[in-house]
Amino acid sequence: MPEWGRPDRGREPGCPPAQANGGESSSAGAGGGAVWIPVSGPGEGVAAAGFSLVELLVAMTIGIGLLLGMVVSFSNASRSQKELDQAGQLIENGRYAVDLLYDDIRHAGYYGHWQGTDSLPASLPDPCETALPADIEAGMAFPVQGYDAGAADTYPNLTGVVGCNPTWLPQTNLSAGSDIIAIRRADTVLLSGSPTAGEVYLQANTTSADIQIGVAGTDITVLTADALPVTLTKVDGTTPADIRKFHTRVYFVAPCRDGSGTGGVCLSGDDTIPTLKRLELTASGGVTALSLVPLIEGVEYLNLSYGIDNSPTDVDEATGLVGDGVPDTYSDAPALGEWPSVVSVKVWMLVRNLKSSRGHVDDKGYLLGGPGGLAIAAIGDGYRRHVFGNEVRLINASGRRERLE
Repeated sequence: MPEWGRPDRGREPGCPPAQANGGESSSAGAGGGAVWIPVSGPGEGVAAAGFSLVELLVAMTIGIGLLLGMVVSFSNASRSQKELDQAGQLIENGRYAVDLLYDDIRHAGYYGHWQGTDSLPASLPDPCETALPADIEAGMAFPVQGYDAGAADTYPNLTGVVGCNPTWLPQTNLSAGSDIIAIRRADTVLLSGSPTAGEVYLQANTTSADIQIGVAGTDITVLTADALPVTLTKVDGTTPADIRKFHTRVYFVAPCRDGSGTGGVCLSGDDTIPTLKRLELTASGGVTALSLVPLIEGVEYLNLSYGIDNSPTDVDEATGLVGDGVPDTYSDAPALGEWPSVVSVKVWMLVRNLKSSRGHVDDKGYLLGGPGGLAIAAIGDGYRRHVFGNEVRLINASGRRERLE
């Protein structure tokens, strides 16, 4: 500790007195007396030494290394999170696509109270028919109707399907290797109020069915949806039979998400995001028309197999039909006479991510539909893929064939 008082106190003999300001004596105050400045003791007042250049460089190197480690860890965590998000989206899209088809196929053949089937036409009806109510009605004998692609590099044969091809389903709007399925059914909700002009409706009772094109402003309590006298009544013989909107939906895989052609049809040069889409029977400007609706992105292939109920072969007295509601054989392309006997559908889809994964190469092959199904060779790009599938029972078509024990 510094010492105050006499200048020679604590000083070795022969040593000069301590002085302020670097050894120069200082005097002040009245009478010219000396003022002594405190002197630091041993080890006190020594200036602190700084980092040497080598120490500074070492510290900077360590700091940069730690910073780089943090950046790499953050980058890896971000990449992992991105992959998890894409995997979640892939699973969500695949399940939603299968569930969407499941719900529609399950209700195929629902025509209200009408349980019978008309006589079969000589050929498969055009699922894209919009002009003739009689032709739309003829299609009701086929709750589901499909077109098989056959192989991964070929397209379904739509020759003669003039309503769909080439306007809506040319090859530029189809993904090679994917099947097409048309589903027909009535809405589960009754029409209330006035019909929409151009919309297609079904009026049916237990014995007959009639396809009608809506006329706006019609009072359906006394007239049909197309403003004609009522011919189909309920069991009381007076009340008009129920009227429901009629649905025809054609599901297929398109090679693009946003088509630049008329109505959204894919053309050469459009994006390359494969998308599950459907054509819907609807109305536009008061006229019956088709509408193209994109559904789920990333669906690359759609493969279908149809369960046919053809045994027992005798006609059941209660149902008036052969079979028992259980599929006996499966076919990718049933014959004309087998379509009304379809009671289940196996649905398979190959779905990919919307963005490629860094460093990933898809070198796997895929098989849709089990042995003898659609074989897809390894694609070799950076997209991750997954196969989704389900078997759907047509509850209306199969239920009508069930036999009482």
